[in-house]
Amino acid sequence: MNGIISDLNQIITGEVSTIAEDLVAVSQDFGGIIQKQPQVVIRPQNSFDVAKAVKYAAEHELTISSRAAGHSLSGQSLNQDGILLDMRNLNQIHEFCPEQLWFKADAGTTWKQIVDTSLPHGVIPPVLTNYFDVTIGGTHCAGGLGQNSFRYGSQADNCLGLEVVTTTGDVLWCTPEENSELFHHALCGYGQFGIITKIQHRLRKYRPFTRTYFLCYDDINTFLNDQRRLILENRVDGLLAMFSPCILGVSRLGETGIKPLIEWFYRMQVTLEVDSLDDINEQELLSDLNFYRHIHTEDFNFSKFIQPAIQVPHLPGTANPWIDVLLPGSIAKEFIQTALERIPSFIDFRATPIGSFSLMARNTKVPMFALPDEELILGFGMYPTVPKSQVQPVLKQLNQLTELALQMGGKRYIASWTEFDLPKWRLQYGDYWLKINELKRKYDPQCILNPGFFQYENEPFAYSQQGAVTALTNTLQPVV
Repeated sequence: MNGIISDLNQIITGEVSTIAEDLVAVSQDFGGIIQKQPQVVIRPQNSFDVAKAVKYAAEHELTISSRAAGHSLSGQSLNQDGILLDMRNLNQIHEFCPEQLWFKADAGTTWKQIVDTSLPHGVIPPVLTNYFDVTIGGTHCAGGLGQNSFRYGSQADNCLGLEVVTTTGDVLWCTPEENSELFHHALCGYGQFGIITKIQHRLRKYRPFTRTYFLCYDDINTFLNDQRRLILENRVDGLLAMFSPCILGVSRLGETGIKPLIEWFYRMQVTLEVDSLDDINEQELLSDLNFYRHIHTEDFNFSKFIQPAIQVPHLPGTANPWIDVLLPGSIAKEFIQTALERIPSFIDFRATPIGSFSLMARNTKVPMFALPDEELILGFGMYPTVPKSQVQPVLKQLNQLTELALQMGGKRYIASWTEFDLPKWRLQYGDYWLKINELKRKYDPQCILNPGFFQYENEPFAYSQQGAVTALTNTLQPVV
């Protein structure tokens, strides 16, 4: 260890630390479920520090991972016994070009920095998540979804260029035309093929005012039909759905048990972005929708509207086993009804945000972002916070819902809680899994980059979708 520290201090201009407090500080992520502790933390000052650290790791057969805000949920930003790159010092906006509608910034720059810089110029990134203190590098590695992703895709879909450090220590600029293979797979690649150090990203002009209608549904069919209509007819600029339980009583089970009688309501928030609120034709927008009740209308200027409405604290002693499932529109109802029926048995459903978002396959083209094989994709997410002592039973149930989704042709947004074995990785990526293994051998033959999350094939294999479904089904307990 002393030799490693001495070597790194000679080649790194940033800070190299083995202080116990520094190691512990990067040993857990926002999920609070997985713990890993590196031997060394490096706080690079520039891309060349990252390149030197990666090359050193390759030469000495050490694993190496990158981390900034640490907002991963399954240990994707952690490292065990290797080198952890703390990217938070790489946080400068290098070029900001509102007229050309793009910016270039370090991977450790937060989206809050980007938003604060953009708003005075009348521009904004096309897609924003509901939490701005994550970094642009982190969300480009994962995807990054927002309430208008049905129109603009993921944040990764709006990337124009990447600076990527490879395991050979090269610093490459990658675009759809230059080093395109690495560009397309570093995006949503979770650091498996290279470490992203800079990003060029698209901007768009925004309109100054927004109006949001809060519509409540008491029937899932009506809710899903209206959601499809608004998206496919391109009638709104933002759409978010939340599911709310109403306890109507309890039913006695046997001698001592009771079961809550729950009615679920589906709240859809649809947003218009306009030059003037007088431009809105409310009758035209709402007249053919079949909501149970129009419960609220909210008018904001755009800069107020995009600010996250709710902050989620990371409470001591708790875990966040959040899960997002991507469903073919044709089977979304079946899955959602099954999930809502099961949820009260294993989490505090009254305190857990549960909701839905939407994607269009034609707007989401990153190959590492696996999608179901339909044009309209409905996301289903649940975001519980539970005491760590109670997390394992919750994970068991979430894993069963994941397995059900995969059986039904869905995919997982693997930025959320993900616990995959090889059969599930094969099913997640389908035929493309062969290509991913090929690229891993090409760009990271020693498997030093961000290990412990993805599982790869030791030998080539023949893939078939039906065979993968059958193999997965044969290993599962029934989901009832």
